[in-house]
Amino acid sequence: MNDFFDDLLASLQIFYSNFNAKYGRLFNAVIVLVVLALVLYALLRAILAGRKGRRSPSPMTTHQPDPNLTRRAAESLAQAIRIPSVTGDREQVRAMGKYLTERYPRAMETMDRAVLPDGSMLLRWCASGSTDQNPVMFCGHLDVVPGGDGWTVCEPFDGLRQDGRVYGRGAVDSKGVVIAMMEAAETLIAEGHAPRRDVYFAFGADEETGGKYGAKSIADTLAQQDLKFDLVLDEGCTLQEIDCDGRTYSAAFIGMGEKQQCEYLITVHCPGGHTSQPHRTTAVGILSEAICRIESAQPHHRMIPLVRQHLDRAISTFPFGKRFVVANKPLFGLLVGLAFRDDPYVMSLIRTTIVPTRVDGSFPAANVLPGVASARLNARLLPDDTPEKILNDLQELLADLPLTVELVSEWESSDLTSEDQPMYKLLCDVIQQAHPRLPCIPTLMNSTGDARHYAQLSDCTLRFAPLVTGGNAGGGSHEGDEFLAEASLGVAVELYRDLMKKL
Repeated sequence: MNDFFDDLLASLQIFYSNFNAKYGRLFNAVIVLVVLALVLYALLRAILAGRKGRRSPSPMTTHQPDPNLTRRAAESLAQAIRIPSVTGDREQVRAMGKYLTERYPRAMETMDRAVLPDGSMLLRWCASGSTDQNPVMFCGHLDVVPGGDGWTVCEPFDGLRQDGRVYGRGAVDSKGVVIAMMEAAETLIAEGHAPRRDVYFAFGADEETGGKYGAKSIADTLAQQDLKFDLVLDEGCTLQEIDCDGRTYSAAFIGMGEKQQCEYLITVHCPGGHTSQPHRTTAVGILSEAICRIESAQPHHRMIPLVRQHLDRAISTFPFGKRFVVANKPLFGLLVGLAFRDDPYVMSLIRTTIVPTRVDGSFPAANVLPGVASARLNARLLPDDTPEKILNDLQELLADLPLTVELVSEWESSDLTSEDQPMYKLLCDVIQQAHPRLPCIPTLMNSTGDARHYAQLSDCTLRFAPLVTGGNAGGGSHEGDEFLAEASLGVAVELYRDLMKKL
């Protein structure tokens, strides 16, 4: 560090001495003017980017959905939440499917229905006549994660309606999505609407554990029929409210793809024995050092084109300092990681993440050293990173430690959908017709869902549910006090209706 300041001081002295040279003053003046011009240019870009970006009002305040439709959908969701369809409980998942059958009699009478052994459902709403158009598919899932802790308003499966909200596990993820789809279809059928192309609804039973038996089986069945879909629309991103500088910014974030997920296992073998005579190193100590190295040496950040678009279009949601960096990525692209180092969401978009999730190495007796300690790492990979590449990086990072690293599981990778897809443009048109000032922002999902199982069936796989979330609209997915505002549910039903009409 001292050498750095010495070099800086020497450079300043040379710069100052140039004023006494024949052309030094002119040379220095040119340098200063160029630097000032670049700074002013960068500031102007940041200011204009903030003014150009649209800070749209919330759909919750600018649009009130039909009260009767909203009230019925809210009661439907409350009843659905009261069915504790936790992943793996086939009886309750089947009960959820039975509830949908009873709650939406018109839809079930009109559509072809297939129920898988695990409770997954596949519905087909046939076109009104012969058509050469490919079908479309709406996706959701019937299972939920366990109730968990942190509930203060009600119990996880009470399905409480209070103060314009519906509380309970699955309100957002994803019984609210399934109910909104079915309410939209039920009301359209009651009005005599028939689609111009086949419309499928696929509701998996094990999305929360990877969809290996639900969505995967449905996808395989459809693939055997050589079906190709013009659109697969799964849950994922939402109409999100973001608080920034005391104002609320709303946007429709649409997932165009997702990060690949994989899992690694680190295992340390070390002599055990009695704690009164420990060896110089222990299994737990070595494992701890390995985890510390991994956390402090995360992969370097990089911006894929999709994430660059996301940052550019979401620039109004950033404070001025971050907006300055984003607006001037060609000049300060290397500083993006530094500017957003405290923003877990943005950091997850610009780098592959590797985190420990489970550690084993304890021994029943407090005075015995374990001979084996292990840790599982969950990694979410940016496109172009591969499980094998990350494995090699981990092995190189930990090469001097007496341990092994192995890849134990990997989920399917996801292709990115292009903004040029007609169905993406149609979805954006439907959103902006309902909410004219609401921008559509393409993004990369850092979580995984059932959509990847259907990717082979369509060139346009989108991850978006028209629920309004954030603030008082909805949130708490996988957390305590998960809730969805009734008005948010009504907005979703109406937007699904509008989309189904235009297909």
